Amino acid sequence: MNIFIATVATLVIGALPAWAGPLHQAAKDGDIARVTQLLDQGSDLSELDEAGEPALIIASLAGHADVVVLLLDRGGDIEIRNKGGLTALHAAAYAGNLEVVKRLVAEGADVNDRKNFYQMSPLHGAAEEGRTDVVAFLLTKSADVEATERNGYTPLTQAGWRAHWDTAKLLMEAGAVCQKAELVGEPLYKECTKRQ
Repeated sequence: MNIFIATVATLVIGALPAWAGPLHQAAKDGDIARVTQLLDQGSDLSELDEAGEPALIIASLAGHADVVVLLLDRGGDIEIRNKGGLTALHAAAYAGNLEVVKRLVAEGADVNDRKNFYQMSPLHGAAEEGRTDVVAFLLTKSADVEATERNGYTPLTQAGWRAHWDTAKLLMEAGAVCQKAELVGEPLYKECTKRQ
């Protein structure tokens, strides 16, 4: 399990910790009325909670497209990053929230963004979690199938390690190539090349 999964999983499971601000909690809950009220009262869209997460990333991860739209309409920065440098598009792609992914891309989110600690693209997150519909969409938006994260792994390798072979097939059809056994290990290399 990579660090990104461990970090974002804490946001998906249960309530946010007690130190989460009201805007962050309302964004996670998808409480658009409360988000609107807090914004009207001057809540700061760029504020990070103590875990280093902004409300836009929390809403994107939770799949609350209406909250994402509201935050963007009210001046939210589509490129805002959490403490690891990940964006809302990374979070939505990882979580498989296709509607949010589409909205963020339509608003100008970079499908090939790798300016984060992990050097991973949104396609890496979607592939690793087997989010086939998100992968398919990102591929239509020129997502780089050969982008490598900080350990040198491509989205195809990420999908293969988690045995998401439907997702891997899409990546291969888009031109992704199995990485060498010296990097990914003989078992994954053999399985990948058998399917290519």
